[in-house]
Amino acid sequence: MLIKKVVYTHIIPLFIALTVTFLIFNKQEVSKKKELTTNPPVVNSTNYAEHFYNENLENQLAFSIALKNSIPVIIGSSELTSGHLDALPQNFFKNEKSFSLGHAGFQSLAILTSLAANRELLQTSKITIILSPGWFEKQYSSGTSLKSFFEFCPTNYLYQIYKDGKLDNATKSYIKQYIYNNYDKISSPNAVIRLMSRKHIADATEAVNIPFNYIDEKEIAYMEQVDFSLTAQQTIINTLSQTKNKPYHFHLKKTNWDSLNNNSKKQFKLISNNNSIAVNNDYYNQWLKNKPKKKMIFVERTNNQEFKDLNALVDFLKINKCNVQFVIMPLNTKAHENLSVLQPTINDITNLLKSSNFKVLDMFTPNVNQYEDGILEDIMHPYNIGWYKIDKFIIDNFNDDK
Repeated sequence: MLIKKVVYTHIIPLFIALTVTFLIFNKQEVSKKKELTTNPPVVNSTNYAEHFYNENLENQLAFSIALKNSIPVIIGSSELTSGHLDALPQNFFKNEKSFSLGHAGFQSLAILTSLAANRELLQTSKITIILSPGWFEKQYSSGTSLKSFFEFCPTNYLYQIYKDGKLDNATKSYIKQYIYNNYDKISSPNAVIRLMSRKHIADATEAVNIPFNYIDEKEIAYMEQVDFSLTAQQTIINTLSQTKNKPYHFHLKKTNWDSLNNNSKKQFKLISNNNSIAVNNDYYNQWLKNKPKKKMIFVERTNNQEFKDLNALVDFLKINKCNVQFVIMPLNTKAHENLSVLQPTINDITNLLKSSNFKVLDMFTPNVNQYEDGILEDIMHPYNIGWYKIDKFIIDNFNDDK
């Protein structure tokens, strides 16, 4: 492993340097490409993005605009892909401005990096982060996968984090540590990744790394000249920081929550009438019929990487005085055998968030008698009844008319 890491972080950059050196002196080619990248592409804002994979500048710009302009931002995972539900935030707030980000796999560390790359825009933000209890159970407690990490932290985000001199050292070191620990799994790491991994290595080896850091920095300097996307996030931040727009005035006309919930309950009874565990009929037939209940496995927080990642995220949010609130999702108690094993973890999470002065909507219960039918449409994703609770939580805390 060490030999492989040395090859990737030291030997390969040496060969790359020869190419980069040649290209840097090829002024005609550089000039030609700079003309193509001087004016960035025009992008349009949307109210939902699954990820930022492949430097999706349209999604990145929409996310940054929402953060800067006090547009409510909802961050979550697979629950945000339930586009058929009227109460889903991007549907419920369709006559208002909002922005939702995430799909399956968007966990605490990836959330941290996406916000760290936008640190300078967070002072006026309104953010709701949805946490899934399943992240902290054994199957997903190892934390954010490498695939998900890069879906939400593309190279231009990593470069922004690397270059941000005002980003707190603890956050920057935490992200570098993740890259260093997973370096051997990264296919063809670029100069930014190599630098961040190498910069994490102890000071004792710093002298050895100086020439290789220099090579990668020269490669990046060239990339800055010919590739707009590398510095796109800094361009977005600079542009938005200089734009003096009034914060978005978020408000919603009076809502009859009782009527919405009663109608949703009636509808849910119609679509969940072939089972006794309060899930959608089609979901039951495909995934649960004639199968045993799901069993959860508890992981101590000292061994729970996801909980450590959440701690790092909370520390970052506190340092930057972010206007953030959290939702802890429920799980279907009728479809699980032993949800009570997760209660200590949920207690740790709520204590962490509340002690940091963040508002929390805790929807989790292990008690089958306290579980509300229709709050979820399956075993973990909200139905309209559950989403209305979250929508109301967003309105109650971020409504500018209150």
